[in-house]
Amino acid sequence: MTLTNLILKHTIADYENATSPRVRTRIGQLEAWVSIALNGLLSVVKLALGMAVNSLSLIADGIHTLSDMVSSAVVLLGFRITGKPADKEHPFGHGRAEYVATLIIALMLGVIGFEFIKSALERLMEPVDVPAGPGVLITIVLTIVAKAWLGQFSLDLGRRIESPTLKADAWHHRSDAISSILVLLAVGGSAMGYPALDGIGGILVGAYLIWSGLAIAREVIDPLMGAPPSPELIKRIRELCRTREHVVDTHDITVHNYGHHMFMTMHVEVSDQLSTGESHDIAEDIAALMLQQLGAYATVHIDPIDTESELVSEVSQLLDSLLPRSDVFSGFHDLRIVNTPQHQVILFEMAVSPESSDTEQQDTQSWVQQELQKAYPEAEINIAVSPLHTYR
Repeated sequence: MTLTNLILKHTIADYENATSPRVRTRIGQLEAWVSIALNGLLSVVKLALGMAVNSLSLIADGIHTLSDMVSSAVVLLGFRITGKPADKEHPFGHGRAEYVATLIIALMLGVIGFEFIKSALERLMEPVDVPAGPGVLITIVLTIVAKAWLGQFSLDLGRRIESPTLKADAWHHRSDAISSILVLLAVGGSAMGYPALDGIGGILVGAYLIWSGLAIAREVIDPLMGAPPSPELIKRIRELCRTREHVVDTHDITVHNYGHHMFMTMHVEVSDQLSTGESHDIAEDIAALMLQQLGAYATVHIDPIDTESELVSEVSQLLDSLLPRSDVFSGFHDLRIVNTPQHQVILFEMAVSPESSDTEQQDTQSWVQQELQKAYPEAEINIAVSPLHTYR
């Protein structure tokens, strides 16, 4: 059993049920409290040593560790808000508070890094001897080991509950470990007669902090802006739907994430021979399945299709033959054929590559329509292009 699992076992009941909002919140708060306690101790040690030997890079590293403590307090606050139930003002819950907390951590890293670089440049202009003995160097090594463990602990918990905030806090801890390595080189080099290395170490620590902040911000801005669901999630949704009797296929899947709350809509194709009541039962069953397996609240739209028509099968085969010939045309669904005494209409939705331009999509739509018109000159062809926020 790993040390992370050992800590979880003795602090959180039912810790293996990571999809539970209650367990998820408690795991997030555990990471925050462990980080606050260890960072508080390490920051005191680093600052005391830095002031004792007059090392700018070590003092900067101590403040960096202190900022880790503050960021962990932000994590704690974020999980407290995230764990609150939905209310009148926030009907989708408070899950995105986690993303806001992560952005605050990223901003803190950037600001602190900038301030370190300013101070380090001044130290480069006026180098100061850093009389660091073996005891100081050994202490720095021990803080590196402690921060490396804390970074791995936070990352393990972040992966367990799929939390961008804990993963960002892990980045923060690891950046502190790496900056301490730079400090070790700077302080050791300065003690050996190269005082300028202390200023250089401060600049490198500051630059690494800024880089870490930008990396964390990039990772969390996408979900806030509406990042697409992963291909693995879409595949899982379709596989779950197909486990239900009478389900032919699933398409037009839309997913919205609010932290650990997920909401989705989907179109499920079933035979048009089923009654309204039977189709409704299938929709209810799939919605319950999504909540049970994925913890997601699903709205299911039923698309009745003719599974026995030879003409529908023939058109479907023709469309399948066109797919390998285009980089834009990626699939189709909702294929229906309407026959009236006056005319015949072939209708379906065409899925397109998300990388394609509007012009490419329009040209491909025209091409598919022309190919169908050649095969069915008397039919009216009606093709709709699926929007990019839906997946199949």
